[in-house]
Amino acid sequence: MICSCLFFIKKIKFTVCCIFFISFAFGQDVKEKQAITGFIDFNAYYDTREFSVLTYNILANLPNRFQYFSLTNYKSSKRSFDLESSYAEHNLRWSFKENKPLDLTFQYVIRNGPDNDDFRFGLRWRMQNATKLKSFFLKLNMSYSINPMIIQFRSRSATKLLTQIEHAYRINLLPRTLNNRLYLGGFADQNINYLNNGGISFKWVSEHQLGYRLIDQLYIVLEYRINDFLPTDHYGLGYGFEYTIKF
Repeated sequence: MICSCLFFIKKIKFTVCCIFFISFAFGQDVKEKQAITGFIDFNAYYDTREFSVLTYNILANLPNRFQYFSLTNYKSSKRSFDLESSYAEHNLRWSFKENKPLDLTFQYVIRNGPDNDDFRFGLRWRMQNATKLKSFFLKLNMSYSINPMIIQFRSRSATKLLTQIEHAYRINLLPRTLNNRLYLGGFADQNINYLNNGGISFKWVSEHQLGYRLIDQLYIVLEYRINDFLPTDHYGLGYGFEYTIKF
């Protein structure tokens, strides 16, 4: 348990250091001081496949059209609440032009085990910011982005092209009636496998979360989860709490 906590603390320190380094590196030449805005949210829930999950997400809007986003996920074993495995993604995004919906993206993926971390570069399209689609997404109270990862590098492995397409969305449900208390949001990672016969297949990692704000920034959450990389039990349902800190 102590080792798991120390590992968790080290991960948080690494994430915080990333934010401070990026904000320092890209914010020094700005003539007018720009405020860094964003959020940190913590999610703790139990999965019906008999394990617990602790996740925290960080988003920081930085000067010069940069944005940092990370997710860090810890999972327990079936027999213990000790955190035995982790997965993290650190994303740095840069918008090509002010008020345009296209971003250049860099992603650093950290996994348990040796020689399995990835460096990816891609392009992200924020559909809700596209001129011809703005009104449509505004009516739905929805945001949606798609991010093809064009090139991937991994230690001791061949360079790969178009390994994954990321989908992310959020919908505020009945915002006027419920005073912005209810949302549906999530992501779907569409992992591309190239077969020997020239065909392709997909493996999905997807989470869809329904959250209801109880008080302040405390939410009760219900999440449908899919992971095709697990040997069995690809589908699960998680339930727990989320707390958000905005800045």
